[in-house]
Amino acid sequence: MGYIEAGHYGELRVDRSIKEVQFPSEVHIIPDFHMKIHENRYIQIDTLLITSSYILIVEVKNIIGTINFKTSPNQLIRTLDDEITAFKCPIIQLQRNRDGLQGWLNQTQSKVPIYTVLVFASDKAIIEKAPKDQTILFAKNLPLYIQKLNKIPPHLTKDHFLKVKEIITQKNIHFIETPLCQKYEIPARALKKGVLCINCGNRLIKVSERQWKCNACGQIDKDPIPRNIEDLFILMKHEVTMKECMNLLQLKSRYTLNYTFQKMKLIKTKKGNNTTYQKSKT
Repeated sequence: MGYIEAGHYGELRVDRSIKEVQFPSEVHIIPDFHMKIHENRYIQIDTLLITSSYILIVEVKNIIGTINFKTSPNQLIRTLDDEITAFKCPIIQLQRNRDGLQGWLNQTQSKVPIYTVLVFASDKAIIEKAPKDQTILFAKNLPLYIQKLNKIPPHLTKDHFLKVKEIITQKNIHFIETPLCQKYEIPARALKKGVLCINCGNRLIKVSERQWKCNACGQIDKDPIPRNIEDLFILMKHEVTMKECMNLLQLKSRYTLNYTFQKMKLIKTKKGNNTTYQKSKT
């Protein structure tokens, strides 16, 4: 349960934090970006942001505990409950991705700066001995960092930006996203039930017809159900039934859930005695 709360719930927070940013010009955001550089080299980027002023490579780590960065060889060392675990160094991954993307941009004569940021999804991570030459943030600090980048003057004309956007989108190798529970072999019963807080992941309490409150952090949310249903698609599977949603979100009103499904414009499919709902592909 703790792994879900600190890790995968935090991963969703990183994507949402980017959506909080008001970009001054056009922006193209590609989650889970894969690109073939040449016959024997691919790059994989958690989230890629493309603007006319800069390109940002975001690497997300869902790790809690005390974090140390070692060199020679490069490793990330995590200490948690007196257990020491070594991981591949995410900074090397960022450098590799930046190098690959920069080489491709040079071929297209696109001169736009590339920035990299390592984001720890959970603020339960304690960072020690962080490298000074790499930007490392918690998810909640990412919007402010992006807002500072947004002050950079444009390097690409609108036409050139649209061209780069189109080519990079075409280069992206599409993979069917595997639900996180399946990807990390986490049973669905490990998921915390209820309508959860966007800020801390604890359960929200409905205090009125149009307001929910988190007693843990004080967050107020006026419409948390659609976001929580989106989380179910990411965590569990690409289609859900009303019964599953009512159970996992601990909702009592089928009318409320049905209204939310309609508002989200989910695709309704009849399968035998069951009716499933899934997101539109458009």
